Amino acid sequence: MPNASAIPQLDLAIVGAGVSGLYSGWRWMTSTAGQGTRSAVFECSERVGGRLLTVQPPGMPEARIELGGMRFTTGQKLIQALVADMQLETESFQVSEPRNVAYLRGVHLKTADLTHPERIPYNIPKEDHEGVRSGFTALAAKRFLHKTLHTQDVDLQQVDWDAVATKGRYDEHAVTDLTMRYVYSHSVSGESFQFAEDSSGYGSIFHTWNAADGFVWNLDDYGADISYHRLKGGFESVPMKLRERYLAAGGEVHCHHRLLRFDTAQLADGTEGVALQFHTNDGPRTVHARRLILAMPRRSLELLEQSGAVLGAHQKEVHQLIRSVTPIPLFKLILCYRRRWWEDLGITRGQSVTDLPVRQCYYWPVGGQTNAGAILIYNDGQDMDYWEGLRDHPDKFSNEPHTDESQFPAQEWQQHPAPALMVKEAHRQLLAMHNVEDTPERRPYSAAYRDWGDDPFGGGANFWRQYVNSRQVSRRIVQPVKDVPVYICGEAYSHAQGWVEGALMTAEDLLQSHLGLQPPAFAPHATPSHHLHGY
Repeated sequence: MPNASAIPQLDLAIVGAGVSGLYSGWRWMTSTAGQGTRSAVFECSERVGGRLLTVQPPGMPEARIELGGMRFTTGQKLIQALVADMQLETESFQVSEPRNVAYLRGVHLKTADLTHPERIPYNIPKEDHEGVRSGFTALAAKRFLHKTLHTQDVDLQQVDWDAVATKGRYDEHAVTDLTMRYVYSHSVSGESFQFAEDSSGYGSIFHTWNAADGFVWNLDDYGADISYHRLKGGFESVPMKLRERYLAAGGEVHCHHRLLRFDTAQLADGTEGVALQFHTNDGPRTVHARRLILAMPRRSLELLEQSGAVLGAHQKEVHQLIRSVTPIPLFKLILCYRRRWWEDLGITRGQSVTDLPVRQCYYWPVGGQTNAGAILIYNDGQDMDYWEGLRDHPDKFSNEPHTDESQFPAQEWQQHPAPALMVKEAHRQLLAMHNVEDTPERRPYSAAYRDWGDDPFGGGANFWRQYVNSRQVSRRIVQPVKDVPVYICGEAYSHAQGWVEGALMTAEDLLQSHLGLQPPAFAPHATPSHHLHGY
């Protein structure tokens, strides 16, 4: 790794080697404006990829399991175009499978039962039966819009959500002043709302947001017409390929560089730029650049020294912009089994859900001829409290050695040990929701765990807060202080929060609207983020 003290003055410095940072660097270096310039990406950890983290478990040499982001949707055009341009192999990511488990209120159901009001253990009134059959979020959205727009017929595909957010009133209040949960629970019965939340498997997606942002996000990302895809080689292959392309274009990547502070500074030619102060393994380093991109989520921005022309105490509006989103806690836990015992129940892939604290699980494709299998547990938001004491238990799960040493996991797996008590409890709940007994062949032999609430991420996603006009914020925060060449991008302040698509969209907004780049050749119709969804 080059000595940071010897790094010449940069035309563009980027902090954060996640998707938005590496993508911004690659797009800049391959653009007309960026050709012949000097650019570097700085990363505080030892790896690139940010919240994309693919691991290989022992005993499953062909498996690539996601401890971070795991999929993209058919509605996300930018990531689809990028993956196609990179020639990365994809496959369908199945979620709803009729034979999978729905264990709710102590009743063992199949996923297919969830569209039949008479089969579910909830007292759903007849006027809400449409929600059971076609989805409660769509039903609640229609009733919300009927009351907001004063129209009988609502086509969710044609709604001008920008107008709803700007002019909409609900119970004499601006819709941005009301939480999604408030409006949702006023649009369907209490039992209907509880069923919708319990059967979703999530603890956060009906919370946090204001009504204007929450409904459109849920409809776009979890609507009935949405399907999902995954990368067969792992989602982490996207940032790895971006790094490869960026380096080939002349960019530099420096790991183990933790940004401490930055401020405006006079450059050697007398113009104004930015001075960055880093902590590295070799001590403090200073880097000067004409422009700085902070490809970082809210928590990472808050961990910087709050000083200087952008983050100083006098910049109250900037701090309000940064706090306009709420970090959402999220962890992933992978349990590996010698035999895929769930296949005895006719389950081979997809998602199962429960109202137990484990909430949801995915049966991960492992490939090859192995009999082993893996279950991925995904937990977020309101359900995290249950796991706090188990997560902090000092004992780690003891991974059993595998008989074939060639099938030991890559080092990355071993760097994410799972708390033993959490593994034990998650396994117990999996057995309960599948209605099977605990036997030696049904016990996990290896496990891995990643909590995205830990610093410097602060959460697995970031959601717009109540009282926030996200359309204004998403425009303003890209360059938070006028005439200061410091920019912010990433998933946090996008309108595809929690998705790689959001990271790419905000990067395109920055590159096109502030650095003068043209849309990318692989996606010529790519549009800055605040123009999507009518924003």
